[in-house]
Amino acid sequence: MKQTSPGYFKQLKAISWWEFKRFFKWKQELLSIVILVAIFVVSTGWGAIAQLLSDEYHGAIFYEEGKPQSWEFEAPKDLNLRSAGTMEVEKWKAQLPEELDTLIVITPELTAKVWVKKSQTWQQELRSELQDQLQDLRIQQLPLAPEEKAVIDEKPDIAFSIEESEEASIDDATDSSASMLLVVIMVGVFTGFGLMMMSITAEKQQRVTEQLLTIVTPTQWMDGKIIGITLHSLKSMLFIGLMILGVSLVVAALSDKSSSGLDWGVGTGLLSLIFVLLGTVLINALLAGFSATIDDPNHSSRSTVMLVPMLPIFLSFSVVSAPDSTLATVMSILPISSFAMMPARLLQTDVAVWEWLLSLVLLAAFVYWMRNVAGRLFAMGIQYYGKEPGWKEIWRAVSGK
Repeated sequence: MKQTSPGYFKQLKAISWWEFKRFFKWKQELLSIVILVAIFVVSTGWGAIAQLLSDEYHGAIFYEEGKPQSWEFEAPKDLNLRSAGTMEVEKWKAQLPEELDTLIVITPELTAKVWVKKSQTWQQELRSELQDQLQDLRIQQLPLAPEEKAVIDEKPDIAFSIEESEEASIDDATDSSASMLLVVIMVGVFTGFGLMMMSITAEKQQRVTEQLLTIVTPTQWMDGKIIGITLHSLKSMLFIGLMILGVSLVVAALSDKSSSGLDWGVGTGLLSLIFVLLGTVLINALLAGFSATIDDPNHSSRSTVMLVPMLPIFLSFSVVSAPDSTLATVMSILPISSFAMMPARLLQTDVAVWEWLLSLVLLAAFVYWMRNVAGRLFAMGIQYYGKEPGWKEIWRAVSGK
């Protein structure tokens, strides 16, 4: 009953808040927010910026024997054309004046001759526009019946018959949204890895923990660390998630797409959030327990073992394009990988209620078990200074023997 008393939760809150504030720097966070806002502003206004800073070119155009049928060449948007006279053209063919970048001459045969000072990329668009417009003009001047011209001008319709139902089809947008979610989860895991390793090993080396454990229990101290570091992981995930969301919306707007690929339902979004939250707690509990067995992270060979939590995320990337496969289904149920794979499946396909419910129960139970394991590993690990506990001692702590 001691651990469920009001005093326990008061101490747990104090430890969690202290652990969070320990790595939370207001100036750095404000700077990150400013940078994020700047990225949004630049991304949103990039089209206007590009238009404002785009180079403008100046040229002259001359129609030999007049304009054919009142036709006038429509130049690309970055090229300003003015009409040229016969005497000017003859002089400019030898050498273009300083203020002109190009001279275009349209022949009676509906071909074009172009003079430029040097080869540049904008001339490719000019060549394409000249060919397209002159070809259209040639077709219009052919002695064809209106029905024949219509056949030339209009492209034939092509109808696609898709056998898959609309609900079962998985497009690139859903694949992209699931991949982006896995990236966000990966950021949270990396954040917990760095902060948890630094926090626990530093306290062990400075022998601070011994004094603290006269006030709180090892499990309570671990609970506070797990909650505090989890808050940091969620903060990092939120920041990266907002950045990805902003960029996705800008890309969707610039590409004239009706959706950014992030149109998730409320129920799907909340359920995915629960899995991600429990998964973050699980990973930080695992990292906390194993960090307690490391004496010096700079010389310990066990530091690389802490990268094992990244393996389920990497495996999820490999099967994210096949959410209905047997492997994806199994990974979405196993608690060690369900926090990454189940949200990815929920965003892409219809998941049976019993599947996500079973997965959620197993994940919650695994989180509770790992939290207890972390407390036991920490209680065992603080007794070792100058050396690390062996794998036999670690197994005893994990099994509770």
